[in-house]
Amino acid sequence: MPRMRLRLCLLLLAVLFIATACGGTVTQKTEPIEQHGARTATVSITPTAATVSKPTRLVISTVGINALIESVGIQANGDLATPTQSPWENVGWYHLGTLPGQRGSAVIDGHLDRPGGSPAVFWRLRGIHVGDEVDVTNSANKSLHFRVTRIAYYTPAEAPLQDIFGNMSGSYLNLITCAGDWIPTQHQTTMRLVVYTTLM
Repeated sequence: MPRMRLRLCLLLLAVLFIATACGGTVTQKTEPIEQHGARTATVSITPTAATVSKPTRLVISTVGINALIESVGIQANGDLATPTQSPWENVGWYHLGTLPGQRGSAVIDGHLDRPGGSPAVFWRLRGIHVGDEVDVTNSANKSLHFRVTRIAYYTPAEAPLQDIFGNMSGSYLNLITCAGDWIPTQHQTTMRLVVYTTLM
């Protein structure tokens, strides 16, 4: 992607990231910011028909997540969209970005909770650990295996958008949901949880 286009995309994503996957009420406090210093492997792959097919299912066995993947884009108000077919059970792959398995940073978001505070698809994501496996099945019925390399909590203003959406040094899948306390006046939470994974 040309440098100017990448800058424009990241500027847009700076706005999108503020409201990603935040639709419910969170009453518990977030844990302290957690940065893990595990080595991140750089993976070089040559895309094939199998590795670039549309993602269809996300499975994270260690935290009990097994969800269908919907393609999401940008809402009319400029926010990154979340799933619409089954908003609380499905996750959303940002289809204007990278496909899981391709070089670059694919992004999947999901709701933390539902209106009223009951758990949604990514409620258990905060229990994930560095080294856990994240599996994506695509429309070619192939499984792609990613390993968690880093877990971080950010305020929306502090999120490193280049790392989340624009890292082209390998093949990555980054998972995003809300964390922290609900701010009624802003209709969002105080923090974002980002789980960074690398293709195995």
